[in-house]
Amino acid sequence: MGEMLSYGTMSETFQEQFARGYQARREGRAADSRAIFFKAVRSAAEEGDRPDLAEALCGLGQAERDIGNLPASRHHYQGAAVLYREIGPPASLAYALRHEADIVRELCLPAEAEPLYLEAEGIYRQQGEAADLDLANTLRGLALVYESSGRADASKPLFEQVRALYAKCKVQSGVAECEEKLSPRQ
Repeated sequence: MGEMLSYGTMSETFQEQFARGYQARREGRAADSRAIFFKAVRSAAEEGDRPDLAEALCGLGQAERDIGNLPASRHHYQGAAVLYREIGPPASLAYALRHEADIVRELCLPAEAEPLYLEAEGIYRQQGEAADLDLANTLRGLALVYESSGRADASKPLFEQVRALYAKCKVQSGVAECEEKLSPRQ
């Protein structure tokens, strides 16, 4: 039989819940991760703890995405973005926006994904070099939106920027993907 899931105690802090939720996700226990983050969302909402609620919504969004429930995942990231718009920090808002954009792109709704990516891009550019990997991931998603929309002229310069950022961050798989996207089709 599978491992019994412990939902924690009332005295467990949000950070401890988040750590358990992320650990379950790393271990491939998506259903456990979902249950932990669901409980964290409920607890944070009941306590009126908006920063923890926003983080819990992002964790729940990841867990829903892991189990293939993209509409629910999008809903949770949207909720987190609403909170982060009000309470900050900007980097957390950009994170929620980018992940929502990825989900919307996966749902084949490029017109809805594009403005989310563009907003996240603007925030990450203001963050400077510390956000290079996040910026690369955001621009990659935007390039994929353009590519899927038949706008190769707009996707190519983005893939060039992404390749340079991934090279700077030493993400070889990202560099390789960009080189494949940029190579002439035979």
